[in-house]
Amino acid sequence: MKTIWNIFLIWILLIAGQLSAQEDLNVNLLKINKKIDSIVRLKVQQFEAELQHIDQQLQNKTISSEEAVIKKKRLAKQYAEDLDYTVYKLTGDLKRVGKGAYITDSIINNRTAYNIRKVKLYKKSYYDSHSKVSIHTHAYLFLSVGLNNISNNNISSIEFSPYGYMQSRFFETGIDWKTNLSRNKTFLVYGFSFVWNTLKPTGNRYHIVNNDTVKIVTHPNDLKKSKLRHIWFKVPLGLEINLPRGNKRHLSIAAGVYGKFRLTTKQKLTYSVNGDEHDEVIKNDYTMPGFAYGLTGAIGGTSWIIYADYDLTPVFKNSQKHLIDLGIKWRL
Repeated sequence: MKTIWNIFLIWILLIAGQLSAQEDLNVNLLKINKKIDSIVRLKVQQFEAELQHIDQQLQNKTISSEEAVIKKKRLAKQYAEDLDYTVYKLTGDLKRVGKGAYITDSIINNRTAYNIRKVKLYKKSYYDSHSKVSIHTHAYLFLSVGLNNISNNNISSIEFSPYGYMQSRFFETGIDWKTNLSRNKTFLVYGFSFVWNTLKPTGNRYHIVNNDTVKIVTHPNDLKKSKLRHIWFKVPLGLEINLPRGNKRHLSIAAGVYGKFRLTTKQKLTYSVNGDEHDEVIKNDYTMPGFAYGLTGAIGGTSWIIYADYDLTPVFKNSQKHLIDLGIKWRL
């Protein structure tokens, strides 16, 4: 039990560190934003001066109107690229944690409607290799909560589950890595996590093991608590596809597989005997496998995901019962 609590405390500290790092990032981004604004103002003045020079050439008829339009377009493109590279140099290592966020949207001249496009934090590889596709990886701490239950080889059988639908819950925390595979649209997702699952039988019942078979039977005393808790170390692998939904927003769809190793299993019972309350903790594997695997699917947004896990490995030996998890994940 102490080991589990130590793991939990470590993850709390990691999450606190992540939030502190995010606050520092916001402060640094604000400073960089001010620098970029001053540079943009200077570039605007230079750009307007060069536009006026082109307009003067047009008035003097040293260039045609078509040539003037071409020159202005080239000039706007040049200033846009200059600003992009300036931002790249200003951000330094910060660009790696900026997650490609837009720093500012600068319209450099309303009169002529020539716009410098949004200045974006580019990866170093963009300028080093001039590649349109940058392979990079982001890491996310995450927290998940949800409901779990069992089914007998088909989802519809969950209706007849011996466990309470809202009482059987799980908690998960870990790290996701996302590696960009295709133009920020397709990602390879992998990582690891710790999962706390709890199954609570309905009625006055609890779990027993009889001849290598787990059964749920009525307890001789009045149960106030009956839950079977099992903790897993989980390793997922899948693909995530981003579907654009407008500026800075997307809908993500993911699917994959996972494997997990069981760390511990125990049953907790609380009951009364002659008015005295008793707490009982029974440590047993309850024929659960040491290793299990399954399928996972998810749909969500940028920082939150609704997902479902389905164990292909039976949750108990000599049974056809499979564990199902349905939860929501927040990436920090």
